[in-house]
Parts: sequence; structure tokens; C-alpha cells
Amino acid sequence: MTSIGIDFGTTNSVAANYSADVVEVIPIGEPPSEWVAMGFDSVLPSVVALDEDRVMHFGWQAKTMATDKKFEAIKRLFKAEEIATAGGEDFLVEEVAAAIFRHIRQRILATGLDFSSAVITVPANSRGLARYRTRVCAGIGGIEPLGLINEPTAAAMAYSRRQIGEEQNVLVLDFGGGTLDVTLLDTRDGMFFEQASAGIPRLGGIDFDNAIFQDLIQHVPGAEQWTTADKNRVRLDIEMAKIALSSADEHTIINELIPGGFRLTRPRLNELIRPLIERSGPPIERVLNDVRMGPGDVDVLLLVGGTTNVPAVRQFVSEIVGREPATGVDPMTAIAEGAAIAAAILTGEETDSDFVVSTEHSLGTVTLNPSEGRLEFAPIIPRNQKLPAKQTETFFPIFDDQESVRVQVIEGDETQPVEHPDNVILTEFDVPIDPPRPASEAGFDVTYTYDADGLLHVDVIDAMTGATVTDRVTVTFKGARDPKDLVSIAGRVRSAVDDSTPTAPTTAASQTEDPRTTELVNRARSKVMPFVDDAEAAVISELVDQTLEASSEELTHAQGALEEELRKYSFLW
Repeated sequence: MTSIGIDFGTTNSVAANYSADVVEVIPIGEPPSEWVAMGFDSVLPSVVALDEDRVMHFGWQAKTMATDKKFEAIKRLFKAEEIATAGGEDFLVEEVAAAIFRHIRQRILATGLDFSSAVITVPANSRGLARYRTRVCAGIGGIEPLGLINEPTAAAMAYSRRQIGEEQNVLVLDFGGGTLDVTLLDTRDGMFFEQASAGIPRLGGIDFDNAIFQDLIQHVPGAEQWTTADKNRVRLDIEMAKIALSSADEHTIINELIPGGFRLTRPRLNELIRPLIERSGPPIERVLNDVRMGPGDVDVLLLVGGTTNVPAVRQFVSEIVGREPATGVDPMTAIAEGAAIAAAILTGEETDSDFVVSTEHSLGTVTLNPSEGRLEFAPIIPRNQKLPAKQTETFFPIFDDQESVRVQVIEGDETQPVEHPDNVILTEFDVPIDPPRPASEAGFDVTYTYDADGLLHVDVIDAMTGATVTDRVTVTFKGARDPKDLVSIAGRVRSAVDDSTPTAPTTAASQTEDPRTTELVNRARSKVMPFVDDAEAAVISELVDQTLEASSEELTHAQGALEEELRKYSFLW
């Protein structure tokens, strides 16, 4: 059995495979020799570039191309952006991210591994929309998301196979190219429980590189004349210099755009990035405060993500936590390895471990404080709640004889004002009050059901009569694409990636699974056929008919054929 985990990172992505109780990193990239020497042999840059013919290139080839049509850090756009722009080229964010996923899929298949699904990692501090987009983009790319796992939890699971004791707490600091996550977990008898999380969605190695770049251009005459492609070349040299200074005392950037080169020492680097490093302090302190722990109470300090290789980062975090970082895990690959373990757990291949994830943001609704005349964030599922979660709160209208109330579903931090940038209204809808009556008699119960994949369902019941007053609302995150748009994106991605990426012949997906015919048929008719073109709908309709008409001997084969066809559109459900 093959259990695949994918760390879809802001700057780099990694894939791993769990098989026969062994976890191995899958070689999905082909880095230049100078990057291999710096420990990047197992990673694929999360970069897409267009050549002059608008053909997509990926990974190391894209990263090292001298072009201004280069899409990097696409994951940072998941929170709210719709369009990614580079060199005058505009693409939908989902299209670029899905193309990377499809390239990863092709690279895994090229190694001889046959797979169709994987566990995908997400930052612990990612919002509902970002989690939704991760699932959708993986699906568009041809990888059915087996589940999502928070990156720090995945890292702890990878480390646990080596050294964690049976009952310990683990503070994981995941400091990668684009995000900072801090999570405290309890480990007991192979179980991993997230206790508290905090983070910063836009802080990472990219920002370190920017700080160096801003300093460099102050010392290079004519830098203001550089083109975007020139700047990309210099930034590549800056990134290599930063990495080199993790083990060297100084490094000189040699580039034809920089007469005489640019000498960078470790003390100067530390000076430039110190303000950024210090921003990691509050999230660490918040997590420790949430669980009422102080410095020295942490059993294991685990640092993952490429940015934690910077000595100044390791020293700063160690001083706050009061413990030296653990050793024995590769900061660059640990998250993917843990995701592969999670995949093995979800498929039943690994039975000695399990994991429980928690919310990093509160989910609630907006209420009016009549005495103060201001809106407030009323939490329903609080921060750090174990997932899946289901909570109910009762609310009342403001005035007597109201005919309806408006429910606004909000995600964020209830300690901040409703209008704070950290708070986002996910959706809103009206709840009828029938019949209108005094406010004290018109209470209604609002139930939030939130699953581990970040999907939120809202049910509203009349507290007095017990009657359901609205259909279940499955939150469609603002910024989510129409299903028909997703189908169009999927077609473009398959065409672009498959035409530009060499792949090994693939084998048919396994048909040993036996899901219920009703589930498959309903999924085909309600989730897929309404949103695809007539020709594809006809193909699916024929497979549905074959499944419904199959004999007991033919049923397994017919179900498998239908499931295989539907899997191409897994991003629709």
C-alpha cells in the first residue's frame, strides 16, 4: 500500500511515502548541484514560470529561469487574493497552485509509485478559505485530498518515530519560507493532541531575503535601473547567501549586476533580520500562556522549516522557551514525512498512532450589545477547540415582533473588534421568525459543525418549537470559485502541465474499494454532472447507468470505473 504525504509549501514543496512501516522522501525535484550541496536535494521549489511561448515550467527550472513571468509564493495569496500577476501575465490563484500540484503528481508517478490521493499539509494558522482552496487545488491537480493536517502536527509525528517519549509535550515552531506557526501538542500512547496554536501568516524566509535585498540595493549604483528579471537573479543569489551564512561567517554575492560583489557577514545578516526574528516571540508566548506554561516547562522544542536553520532564529527561540532544539529530524522534510504517516493512519496502514487537530481561530456570529450600541464577536466554536467540533449557542432578536434576523458567520479573534482585519465574515443569511413574537420568546439555536478539513456547516432551530427554520448552510467561503469555473480551470491545468511535464505511464487506479452505489450515483448526479460540459456529463451518465444495472459479479468493476471518472472532479465536493 502507498500512503503519500505532501507538504505544499510557500517556497518549497516536499513529498513522502509511507510503506511497510518505513517513511521515505520522494525525489520530486532535480536541483542544480550547488543547491544539492546546501541540502535541497529533496525539495521542489513551489514556482511556476512562463517561457516566451507561454509554456509553463516548474520547480528548479522555473526558479532559475531569467524571466519576469515567474509566479512565486502563490500560497500566500490563498487567504484573500483572486489573481496572481507576474510580468504582465494574470492567472487565477487556483490555476497556478493547481498546476504545481499536478506537476508534483506527475513527478511522483514518474518514480513508479501509483497513487491517487494524499494527505496535504496546511499552516495551523490558515483560515477556512485557505484550507478550502488547498483541497480544491489539490483536486484540480489530480490528487484527491485524503485529508488536511496542520504542519506542526505533521512535524511532531515525524519526530515521534525517532525520539519522543510516551507522554510529553512538544512545542513545534514551523518557520518556513512564507509563514510562521507555533503549536503545542501533547503526545500520549501514540496520540497527538493539539493544545494551542498561534502564528503569523506572512512571515518567513521570503521576508528575510527582502530585508537583505533592501540593504544591498542601497550599496549598488544603478540598482534602480534593474528589470524584474534582474531583481529575480539577484534575489536568487541573496537566498543562497542567507543559506550559506547558516554555516559560514561571511559570504560574497558575485553577480555581473553588482560590480565588485557584495560582502555579507553573519553579524550584518543578524542585524538586518533581527526585527523579523523578534516578531516570532509573541506567538510563542501566546501559546505558552494559553496552556499556562512558562519557560522550561516544554519537554521537546522542535524547529522545522528552512528558516529555522538560521542560527539567530534557533538562539532566539531557545532563549524564550528555555530549552535547546531537538535534533534528529530534517527541518526541510519533516512535515511531508509526518503527512505520509497521517495518510497511513487514515488508510489504516498505520494503527499505532493517531492525531487530533484543533482550531487556531474562533468561529462565531456577530451580535449587537444593546447597552453599548456596538457589534460584538460572539464565539460559538472557540479557538483551540478539538476537531471535528460541534457547538450550539442560543440567540435572541433585538426587538419584539421581528420577522427575521440576519446571521453573520465570522472567523477570527473574538478579543478584537468585529471590524478588525483579523476578523472575516465568511457568509451571512436571514433566519425567519414565524410567527413574529416577543423577543424573549423568539430564541433560536445556532449549531456550528466544523470538520477536520475546514468545512463548516450551520444549522438553525427555533428554540421554542424545535422546528428547523432554515436549510443547513454549508459555508461557501467568500472568494470560492463557482463549480463550473473549477471545471474549466481543471481542463486548462491538465492541458498545460501534461504538455510540458514528462510523465511515466500511469496505471489504472485501484478498484478494490467498494463504496456504496448510492453514494457514487448521488455524487455524480448532484456534485459533478451539473457543472461539466455535455460530452463529459454523457460519459459519467453512462457509467452511472452501468453501475445501477450491474450484476453482483460486475458491480465492483462498475463502481470502480465510475469512481475513477469522478475522482478527476474531487475538488467539487
